[in-house]
Amino acid sequence: MFLTFVIGALRFRKQRLMLSFAALAIAAALATVLFGIYGTVERRMREEFRGYGANIAAVPLNGKTVPLALVSAAEKLGATAAPFLITSTHSNNPPILVVGFDPAKSQSMTSYWHMEGSRDVAAGECIAGTSLRDRMHLSIGGSVKLDSAACTVKGIVSTGGDEDGELLVPFETAAALAGIHDAASIVEVRAPGEQVEMVRAEIARQFPVADVRTMRAVAETEQNVVLKIRASLALLTLLILTITTLCVTSNFSEMVIERSKEIGILKALGGVERRIATLFVSESAFLAFAATITGYAVGLLAAAGIGREVFGGVFHVQADWLVFVGVAGVMLAVAAVATGIAASRIWSVEPAVILRGE
Repeated sequence: MFLTFVIGALRFRKQRLMLSFAALAIAAALATVLFGIYGTVERRMREEFRGYGANIAAVPLNGKTVPLALVSAAEKLGATAAPFLITSTHSNNPPILVVGFDPAKSQSMTSYWHMEGSRDVAAGECIAGTSLRDRMHLSIGGSVKLDSAACTVKGIVSTGGDEDGELLVPFETAAALAGIHDAASIVEVRAPGEQVEMVRAEIARQFPVADVRTMRAVAETEQNVVLKIRASLALLTLLILTITTLCVTSNFSEMVIERSKEIGILKALGGVERRIATLFVSESAFLAFAATITGYAVGLLAAAGIGREVFGGVFHVQADWLVFVGVAGVMLAVAAVATGIAASRIWSVEPAVILRGE
């Protein structure tokens, strides 16, 4: 009976079923994209924000430096940390502000630097800020005299901040110039957004000589952006599913009306309304599952394209069975609700009226 019912619908009502199938497939594709992005947006956004600098800063509470051991302590807590040592030269007039940094440790937190040349400097090499370059007429390959020796300019940096007027050298070079060991002027820390306060509190507890501060502008902006994007995706998904439900409901309502003669005959032969409604629901469930497979395949390609355009990187299709199961569940629920609403008309079909041909 069920197969006869379904095959009859496919043979004589292809247009309406194809409309329902198309609506469910499009919804499945969009749901795949949105579910996929929703699950990874926090990680991707935090990776993007990582390049905008630290969200925690440790500065001296009393004195001029903080222990260098603070870097390894932050890393043990799952954060990224980079030390900076600020000093100056006395052999230049006026003196040059020299900042020691670790190119490897600071790489992920300073991707916003606009570099000309290389930022990977070693002993005897340095990076000049654009303001310092203009003041001293420096160029890549030139040299700058320091107190003990000279350094070769390997790159020019522009940030729009303090770095533009500084000479950046390897951390060990700055430590030798300042005569400081195992200490830094400031340690910048990048902690995962949800762990910022925990990391800050733990570092402050371990190093009472340091004033460990949360950089609110970065931390709060990151948290707010992630929450707003996830909320927008959730609302957009709900809107799409609502529109799909209305579309499928409309199609199946028309199908119930068109098939009222079949329904009347089934009821006259003793068919129970609930069993007849089950036939419609099963039919739509079959459509929903087929649409899910089609929509999921299309959605994977769309999600990979969107990820490449928005977040950069290579075109990478990544199947996630949890997303597939979620999309399938949602599509089946949408189809069931939509068909259930449409099938409620079955109870109003009068067999006697149908058999009289009215």
